[in-house]
Amino acid sequence: MIDRWITDDEPSPTFPHYTRANADEVGPDPFSPLGWTLGWVKGCIPGVARGFIDYGVVHPEELRPGRPEVFGNWGGYFYNQLTLPRLLGVRMPGASPDAMDRAYFGDHPGVPAFEMKPDYEDAELSEKLTRSMSWVMSTDDCPEMDEWAETARRFRAERPDLTSLSDAQLLERGRQSAPLIAETWRPYCIVTFAASVGAAAVAGVLEPIGRAADSMRLISAVGGVESADASIQLWDLGRMVARSPVLTRELDLGVDGLLERLSRSGDADASAFTAGLSRLLSDHGHRGPNEWDMMPDSWETRPELVLGMIDAVRHQDEDRSPAAAAARGSAERVRLQAELEEALSGDTEALGTLRAGIHSAAVFFPLRERGKNACIRLINEAKVCFFELGRRLTERGLLDHKQQIFMLLDEELDSFLSDPHPWLSVIRDREADFERLRQLEPPYIIDAAVGVPPISTWPERDRAREGADRAGAGEVLMGAGASPGSARGRAKIVLDPSEPGDLAPGDVIVVHTSDPSWTPLYMVASAVVCDVGAVASHAAIVSRELGIPCAVSVVGATSRIPDGAMVHVDGATGVVTIESIPA
Repeated sequence: MIDRWITDDEPSPTFPHYTRANADEVGPDPFSPLGWTLGWVKGCIPGVARGFIDYGVVHPEELRPGRPEVFGNWGGYFYNQLTLPRLLGVRMPGASPDAMDRAYFGDHPGVPAFEMKPDYEDAELSEKLTRSMSWVMSTDDCPEMDEWAETARRFRAERPDLTSLSDAQLLERGRQSAPLIAETWRPYCIVTFAASVGAAAVAGVLEPIGRAADSMRLISAVGGVESADASIQLWDLGRMVARSPVLTRELDLGVDGLLERLSRSGDADASAFTAGLSRLLSDHGHRGPNEWDMMPDSWETRPELVLGMIDAVRHQDEDRSPAAAAARGSAERVRLQAELEEALSGDTEALGTLRAGIHSAAVFFPLRERGKNACIRLINEAKVCFFELGRRLTERGLLDHKQQIFMLLDEELDSFLSDPHPWLSVIRDREADFERLRQLEPPYIIDAAVGVPPISTWPERDRAREGADRAGAGEVLMGAGASPGSARGRAKIVLDPSEPGDLAPGDVIVVHTSDPSWTPLYMVASAVVCDVGAVASHAAIVSRELGIPCAVSVVGATSRIPDGAMVHVDGATGVVTIESIPA
C-alpha cells in the first residue's frame, strides 16, 4: 500500500488546518490525477485565490505563490481550508471564527480550536471586507457572475464535433476549459461567501425575539435556482411516463436499452419523451455524481443515470410537484415576512436588517448555484474531450477503457500522446492504487504541525461504517436545520445517487453528502438527512426550493440510522428522532 499519492499537497505552515468538513459535497471520492491537475490546480485554485483576495480576506502576498493554499488534496481527497475562513471571521467586522465554523462547516465535531496570531488582525482588510459586506446586503445582482455563467453556456453551445478533431485538437480543446474555470471561480468564490451573509443577518434579527426557527422559511423558495430547474424538467418527464401506457411499459422493462427501444417504437409519446430528455441533457447534461472531477460519467455521457431517476420520480404522487412545492414555499415566505415585519415595526434598525437579509439571500443563493453550474459545465466540456480521446486509444488497444486516461497528470499528456507505450504500465499501476484509495476513509483534519498520516494507516470506509454505534428506538440525533418543515417516514440509506435501491415515495433519504446529481431523488423523498453540510450547502438550498425538510450536519447519520427505521425529521431544528427499528 502506498503512503503518498501523486497529487498530494504540502500543508501550509501559514494556514495550517484543513478539513474534510463540507468537502464531501465537492469531492466524496478521490479526484483523478488529470481531473485535479487540470481542473483544479490550473482552474479552480487560482480562481478561488483571486476571490479571497478581491473579497478582502487576504493580501496577495499572504498566499503561497504558484500553488495558493486555498484548498488541499491528500490521497486524492479534496480538503477545505479551515484556517482561511476563520481568518475571515477575525477580519470581518461583526463576525468571529466560531461563526465561520458554523456557517461553512456546520456543527461537525472534531474541529480543532482556533489559535489567534498577532498578524491576523488587519485594519486595511477589515475596511475592505466592510465594503464587501455592504455590497452583499444592498446589491440586486452580480453582473460578473452572470457574465461568466453565460460564457460557460456559450462554450458548451459552440462545442465542435469532437469525433472530427485530431488527438492534438482534442487535447487543446480539453485544456481550454482550465483558464475559463479559473475566471469563473473568482466571482463564484465571492458569491459563495456572500450566500451565507443574508441568512446569518436574518437569524441574528429573529433570535432575540424567539423566532429563530422561522429564519429558514424566510430564505426558502426564492426562485431562480438552476439545480431546481433540472428537477422540474425531470419531474415533467416522470409525469409523462406516468400518464403514458407505452412509456410505463418500457420503463417497467428497465433503463438498459430504453432509448434504443423508444427510438424503434415510432410512438408519439416515445418521441415526445426523447425530445424532452434531449432538452434536459442539453441544459443539464453536465451534472452527475462526483461532478467536480473530470473522470466520472455525467448525465450526458451516461444517460442511464437520468433515466434511473425518472424511473423513481414517476411513482411519486401528483401533488409532490416541485413547482407546486415552490409556490407553497413562496407564499409562506411572503406571509411570514409580513407577520414578522409587523412584529418588528417598532424597531427600525431590526426591520431594515431583516428586509436586507431576506433580499440578499434571494440574490445570492441562486447566484451560488448559477456559479456552480457554470464551473461544472466547463469541467464537463473537458471531460467529453478526454472521453473521446480515451475511446480512441482504447480502440487502438493502448488503454483498457476510456477513463484510464485520467490516471495521467496534465503535464504528462503530451509525452503520453507522443509515445504511449512507456506509460501503459504506469497507468495500470496508478489505476490499481486509485481504486484502493476509493475504499479508504481520509483523515477528517490535516494539521501542518502534525503532518499527514501515511495513506497506509487510513482505515477502510466500510469497516468504519460497520463498526458505528447504531441508534436505537427513541434516540435523538442532533443536526442543523437547513430547510423548514417536518416529515415522518422510512429511513433509506443511499450512498450513490445512481443506485437508490428501493427508495419509495415518502421515504426519508439519508445521505453522506449531496451534490446536484442527487436533487431528483429529493422529489421522491419526504425529507433529507445529511451527515455533513451547512445552511448554504447545496442540499440545503435545493431542499428549500423544493419545499422538502432537510437536516444537515447530522454526524454519522448514514452509519447510525438503521436502514428501514421509522424516523421523524424536523428541518427547522435539525433534530432527527428514531421512532422504531425494523424487526
